[in-house]
This record gives sequence, C-alpha cells and structure tokens, in this order.
Amino acid sequence: MSISPEFGEILRAGRPQFNARVAEARHRYRGFSTEALSVFLQECVDPVIVSMGVTRRDAFASSAFDIALDLVGRELTGAHARGRLLKTLWQATFPALTSAMADRPALLVSGLCNALLNIEAMPAARPEQWLQLLRTYGSSLSDPDNLLQLGVLAAWRAGAAHFRLPALRAAAGLPHIGCALLDLPPESDVSGQLILAEQNPWQIARPDSALQVGAFTGLGGQFAEPPEVRATLEGFIVKSSDRYFLLVADCFGAVLLPATQAEFDGASHAATEGRSPKLSANTLIYANSSVVIPLPTYGLELAWNEYTAAVTSPYSFAISVVPLP
Repeated sequence: MSISPEFGEILRAGRPQFNARVAEARHRYRGFSTEALSVFLQECVDPVIVSMGVTRRDAFASSAFDIALDLVGRELTGAHARGRLLKTLWQATFPALTSAMADRPALLVSGLCNALLNIEAMPAARPEQWLQLLRTYGSSLSDPDNLLQLGVLAAWRAGAAHFRLPALRAAAGLPHIGCALLDLPPESDVSGQLILAEQNPWQIARPDSALQVGAFTGLGGQFAEPPEVRATLEGFIVKSSDRYFLLVADCFGAVLLPATQAEFDGASHAATEGRSPKLSANTLIYANSSVVIPLPTYGLELAWNEYTAAVTSPYSFAISVVPLP
C-alpha cells in the first residue's frame, strides 16, 4: 500500500518540518517505530486526506501527523489490542466527519481518539456502537462544537452511564439527532423527556430483567471478592477487598468508577425516604412489581435509592441492578 498523490504532495512540501517532528518523537518515545508510523500514515491518515476538500487538507495533515506520532509513540496502533478500533475510527469514521473537521482539526481528532480509548477501557461500554453512531449522525454536522456534543451523546448511548447529564444537555442542543439516537419518536416532547431523564435514569428505557454488573478479577472482572454495596443519591458505592468503586447505572448501561473508603463509609443501604423495596427469599418486591434474583437466598443484601435497587450475594462477584417502577 502506498501514500496517495494528495497526501504525498503535502508530505513532500513539508518534508523538513515533518522530519523534524519524527526526530523529536524518536527522542521522546523510547523504541519509536518509524515503520509503524509509515503504516499508520498510509492506512489511517491517508484515507481521511483523500476524502477532504483540497483547501482543508494541509491543516488536517499537519494536525493528524502530530497525533499519529503520539499514537505510535504510545504503541497504541498496529498489533496493539486497541489498534483495531483506532484503525476503524480513522478509516471508516473520520472520512464521514470531514465537514465538521474543517475547523480545529487537532482538537477534534485528538478529542475523538482519546474518547474512543476511554470508552474502550470501560468494561461494559460498547465502543463499536459509539463509532457507528458517530458515522451515522456526524456526517450531517458541519459545526465542530456540535460534533463534540454528538460524541458525548453517543458515548452515553453506548453505555457510558456517567455521561447522562452532559449527554442530556447535548441532546437538548441537537433535538433532531437526540430523538433518533435515543429512540424517541420525532413528534415527542423532547425537552420534557430530557428533564424527566435528568431525575430518573430509567425514564427513556428500562431493561426487562436485572442488570449484572461486575465479575471476578480472575475472569477479567473488577472484583477480587464478592462486593458489598451501599447507596447514594447518584448511584452506589461498592467495596471489594481493599478497592472501592462508584457504580452508575441507567437505561443504556453501567460503569464502575474509582471511589474511596470515606465515600463507602458515608453511604448507607437506603438513600431515599420513600417506599422501600424488600427481599422475600430471592425475589425483590417493590410497589406492585417483583423481580426474581437468580441467586441463593442466603446472605442476599439489598441497597437502594429512589430509582434503583442493587442486590449482592456472598456467592457471586456480580451486582444485580434493578430499576424501580
């Protein structure tokens, strides 16, 4: 595979500057691979250059070259486990976003690369879905700020539950895309739905059964011991061995974020003064509904806030998360 004439012309015209940047990268990153850089420029940067209008290519190429140096220097390309999705981002997604990337290409390209790496690092998030949503809805955008807002909205839709509030604000600014991406009918009262969703994490959709969050560290999960859970208004604080997590769950997914022992000690089993759910054997009962938790009845523990309950067991490394009606 070779560089296209369009990109080749840009590289030849700026050869002294580009060579100087490579020399600096070789000094900054131990074991920097110029071969890996060449492959990334050919396979990933070149397709975007070709897809852009002539007047936009120089600025994008300069920014993309610097970002390529950083990705290669951090060994995130090629055979790296994350290289596959980064390659998809550059080859299949960025060419669909060139209208919005005309201005501030460095900010957008680096921001979207970092966003993908962060989403990919979340065990329950769905980075492939995030990429698809960017391709589907980003092609109609020409404003870079709107594209960044779409990135936040798509991240929430792809399982980054802690992005719910900023994503709802993004949906309010992009109502047509918000309706489509959140599976709301076009004629719905978007503003009303979004206001309700700020309060209730299950307002837009709710699963048919309990969500299972977490797993044993020996199987690639987060918990070295069966977890203990306490409730807060925003979610749940989880303790497993000597590690602590903030569990945030909603209609599109669940994430575990770092937390502290002080946060766990300051939480309780109930974070609401309203009606309380109850466990009867292994059935969670609340109002006129019930959900069977497929675990032995002995030792089940329950924590809850206004909209969600969490059930743990000494026989499981997973937390059962149940929306409350």
